[in-house]
Amino acid sequence: MPRPYSTDLRERALLACERDGDDCTAVARRFRIGVSTLHLWRKQARAEGRRAPGPMGRGPAPLGGKLEALALIVAECNDATLAEYADRLASRTGEPKRSMPVICRALKRLGWVRNQRRSGPASRTARTWQPAERPGARPQPRSIQHG
Repeated sequence: MPRPYSTDLRERALLACERDGDDCTAVARRFRIGVSTLHLWRKQARAEGRRAPGPMGRGPAPLGGKLEALALIVAECNDATLAEYADRLASRTGEPKRSMPVICRALKRLGWVRNQRRSGPASRTARTWQPAERPGARPQPRSIQHG
């Protein structure tokens, strides 16, 4: 989300709009802002008496007040999957099941890191896959030696 316009620009545009009357288009063009932005600023100044931008928020918390309940669930069993955490949280709080991205963000906010297992052997010397070869074809040389 972009930052709000400066309070100084907002104040000057509102004063110019009050001086010029209802000609918001010319004022918006002069200050290089949108006409709808100027209309919104005038509406806020009339209705709320606010001539400065409001505070920027981050939105609601991912689980509301249920973050502590999730922390207790993770402390009891820290090797569950995200779906299992969502099921356990829903059964403990009696609320609908939350999505896995919400649970993942909440776990990150709590400082819990999920371990991700390797898909192959841990050895660095052994090959973890075999190259695909056509049946009956001669094997291709792995390196070319120049003589």
